[in-house]
Amino acid sequence: MGMQMKKRDKKARKIGLRVMLLLLSSTAVAITAITVTLLASMALRQGMQDKALDGLRAVATTVAYSINELSAGGFSMQGEDMYKGEYNITANMEYLDNIATQNNVDITFFYGDVRRATTMTDSTGERILGTKADSDVVNTVLNNRGEFESTNMMINNQSYYAYYLPLVENNGECVGMLFAGQPSEENEHYISSRSNFLIIMAIVITVICVGLAGFTIDKEVLKPFLKLAGIAKEMAKGNIGVDTKCVTTIHEIGDMADAYTDMVGHIGNQARVAEKVSDGDLTVVCPQASEEDVMGKSLKKMLRDNNKNLSVIRDSANRMASGANEVASASNSLAQGTTEQASAIEEITASIEEIANGAKINAEDANTANELVQNTKEGAIRGNEQMNKMIAAMQDINESSENISKIMKVIDDIAFQTNILALNASVEAARAGVHGKGFAVVAEEVRNLASKSGEAAKDSAELIDDSIRKVEIGSKLAADTAKALEEILGSVENIATLVSRIADASANQATSVGQVNAGITQIADVVQTNSATSEQCAAASAELSNLAGQLLHAVGKYKLLSARMRKPVMEEDFFEEEEDSFVDNEDIISLDGDFGKY
Repeated sequence: MGMQMKKRDKKARKIGLRVMLLLLSSTAVAITAITVTLLASMALRQGMQDKALDGLRAVATTVAYSINELSAGGFSMQGEDMYKGEYNITANMEYLDNIATQNNVDITFFYGDVRRATTMTDSTGERILGTKADSDVVNTVLNNRGEFESTNMMINNQSYYAYYLPLVENNGECVGMLFAGQPSEENEHYISSRSNFLIIMAIVITVICVGLAGFTIDKEVLKPFLKLAGIAKEMAKGNIGVDTKCVTTIHEIGDMADAYTDMVGHIGNQARVAEKVSDGDLTVVCPQASEEDVMGKSLKKMLRDNNKNLSVIRDSANRMASGANEVASASNSLAQGTTEQASAIEEITASIEEIANGAKINAEDANTANELVQNTKEGAIRGNEQMNKMIAAMQDINESSENISKIMKVIDDIAFQTNILALNASVEAARAGVHGKGFAVVAEEVRNLASKSGEAAKDSAELIDDSIRKVEIGSKLAADTAKALEEILGSVENIATLVSRIADASANQATSVGQVNAGITQIADVVQTNSATSEQCAAASAELSNLAGQLLHAVGKYKLLSARMRKPVMEEDFFEEEEDSFVDNEDIISLDGDFGKY
């Protein structure tokens, strides 16, 4: 089923190539034919239209000339008739009818923009008179004294080829127009028939060209391509003896067939080289077609590299066995040394763990001391603040005592003055005699009161002075105490700073000891692993020696060049590249004296 579908796909590709080439060639021919036909039709239409308009122009010019010959006067209207001098154009239409019949045209005289004489008739046979000309015609001919021509002028519901000539008097005035026209249908029919003929001829030529192209493509392209495809199919199967001379064309496909011949020959040479290499012969010569021959370069490089590598492998395999023995001996020594290292590392680990525990306890104690010092510092700060407040209160008391002392002095002065007044009153009472006896008693009492007030004020002043002295002494003591507290606070702050640093250092020390402990643990693990690895290396070395023997046996099957690659064995330049890079592997493995330190 799959093979049938594959065959159908190949057949479809063949058919598709033929159809594609035919389409390309036929499309080019068809486009050319269509282009030529269109251009020819356009040229034919333009030429026929120009020819028809030229004929109408000639008829109009002839009629205008003949009318001028009939009468030398100007154009005029008399009633409904148009005159040229003395000649009545409207009444003598036979003359215009003869000219129109001979030339197969219609002729019309306009006076102004109104038809006054014409050979055109309507469906009843009546002449079309009294109607007006188109506005475009009037603007071009009457207003601007120009000529007007058209290939699609609608007159009486019919399309005309039309030409209008201005009728100009001797004084330069344009009084009317002369029309010469022909129905468009006749010219269009003529043009269409010629165009259809051109189209038919183009189709015939296109069919002939496509047929010739198909025949040529099938013979000169498809059949040689199918033969080359068969050659490629055989090469894909691995058949390098296929006949490539079956294509005998002399154009580019023949050159392709010659290239196929060269390619098959070169691939055959490379296949023979590969066959010898597969048999183990690496002395074979690989020819190179050119500098662009990638396969030839690759085979040549493969032979060179394989010779060099297999030579090195063979030499290295001989040394590998002795090296493996040395590795086994060194591995045993290494295993013994790593075992001793593991024991020492275990003792160091235990000591480090004890140090780590002590450092951890120190760090915790330092943190506790730091907390106590911080609390003491805060209490000292609060005591200093309370002492400052007490000093301020004692200063206030001192100021109040001084104020009271001043008041007591005033009271003492008042008592002294009162005593003087009492004495004066006693003197005055004595002078008064009997009448002043009662006043003298009062004065005596007042003097007694003044004397007592003075003594009391004096006593109070002494007490207040004593209080002031004691307050001053207390203030001085409080200031000294505050100063001492400030000094204590400074010392506590320094102690707190030192204890904080000690706590940080203890924490860092505990961390560092923990890291050292972790590192020692990792080293212990590595040493244990190295010990196990050394034992494995010893076992692997024995296995390596066995494998070296097998490798020597396998490499011995290849036929190689000599160790220094002498040129007579192969072509002259085969090993020019990288010859100096060949290195003898003599001392790659050497372990003597490297393990005594263990």
